[in-house]
Amino acid sequence: MIKKKPPDREGVRDWRKPVRVDGPAAATEPVCHLVVGFDRYPASHQALSFAMGLAVPLHAYLHVAHVVDLDDFPVEPDRDDWERRIVETVERERTEACTMLAALPGNWSYYSHEGNPAHLLATIADANDALMIIIGSARGGLVSVLERALGESVSSHLVHHGRRPVVLVPETRVDAAPPAAGP
Repeated sequence: MIKKKPPDREGVRDWRKPVRVDGPAAATEPVCHLVVGFDRYPASHQALSFAMGLAVPLHAYLHVAHVVDLDDFPVEPDRDDWERRIVETVERERTEACTMLAALPGNWSYYSHEGNPAHLLATIADANDALMIIIGSARGGLVSVLERALGESVSSHLVHHGRRPVVLVPETRVDAAPPAAGP
C-alpha cells in the first residue's frame, strides 16, 4: 500500500532542504569574503545593509545566511497548513534578503538552512576564508536573556568559539564607511 503525503504537504517545498541562491557575478573578482546572518528582525536587516556597504569598497563576495529556527515556525503547530506556513515564512525571508542584495553589483550568495545559526555562519566563513562574520545585535526580551544565560546566543558562541572577527551591528542605522579623519 502506498502511503500518500498529508494534504498540507502536497506541492509544498521541503523547508528542511538547504537552499542556495547565487547573485550575478560582478565585473571584478572578489578580493575577500564576508558572511552575514539574516532573519526577520531589524538588527539583521541593518547588519545586511552594513555588510553591503562594506562589500563594495572591499570588493568582497557576500555570503548571506538565514537559519530556519523556531522563529520561523507558526505559533499553532496543529493547523493543517503548518508546513506551508513555514515555507511561506522562509520564502519571505529569502525574498527580502535577495531584494536588498539586488542593489549590489554582484558577487553574493544567499543560503537558507536548518540548524544551529552559529555553526552555519562559522562553517560558511571557514569554507570561504571569510574576513569577518557580521550579525545583528540581540533582539532583546526574555528569549534573548535566556539564550545568553544558556550559552545559546549566536554572538556569544561566535566570539568565544569562532576563529574569525565578529561585527555586531545594532538595530539603529549604522553607516558602513568609517568616519573621516579630522584635520
